[in-house]
Amino acid sequence: MKRSITRYILATIALVVCLLNLDARNIASEADSAYNSLAYARALELYNEARDSAGASTDLYYNIANTYYRLGDLGRSVLWYERALQLDPTNDDARANLEFVNTRITDKPVDNSTLISRVYDSITSSRHPDTWAWITFILFTLTVISFAAYLITTGVIIRKTCFFGGGILLVLTVYTLSMSFTGASRASDHDKAIITAPSAQLSTSPRAASDADSQAFLLHEGTKVEIVDSVKPADPALDIWYEVKVAGNARAWINGNDIERI
Repeated sequence: MKRSITRYILATIALVVCLLNLDARNIASEADSAYNSLAYARALELYNEARDSAGASTDLYYNIANTYYRLGDLGRSVLWYERALQLDPTNDDARANLEFVNTRITDKPVDNSTLISRVYDSITSSRHPDTWAWITFILFTLTVISFAAYLITTGVIIRKTCFFGGGILLVLTVYTLSMSFTGASRASDHDKAIITAPSAQLSTSPRAASDADSQAFLLHEGTKVEIVDSVKPADPALDIWYEVKVAGNARAWINGNDIERI
């Protein structure tokens, strides 16, 4: 009797999930139609409804970013392209559109990383973190087989091949493992944020700048920052302030209402 009840509950849950996914697909399809009809405000509303029903999706985030761009909201367009890439760094359409929108914003992104770092990031982003994890597993398995063959075989040429081949496979295993961890870390990183206000005056302290001395610098929508600290007032009616770092390692404080985390 208990087993029958459990099966009934599981079947009911599965049916509800299927209905929700079907509903989300229908809403997303309706949103696509609205977007193609140039009804961007309606499309955005429907895409958000689909997101509430289906949850996170790199393709859905990509569509939301496109809609914000059509609505002239460059800051949130950059935000949602970044979110799409955080879910799936292999989304080439999102990456290409992000690069294009970044040419349209006031504060152009500055890359201070080294060539080696850029190459490493490019290779890491070429595969999903789960894919890197599977590649690591396969390489590790081949490494174990190579060293096992080295121990049980007697032929000199075979032993040398297995030993050096196993060494190369071990290096590749460590390398792909680091890529898997890096990709997974980026997917769960919420310390990056995008300025969504048209412009934001940053301060030298966690409060609104009252004079020229307390003004740090001005940033505009679409600029990417890294959150390094925050100050939350005791009064919940007051705004939270974030200390952020921008290109060149410049640091200042920004009102929490001017940014959104990726």
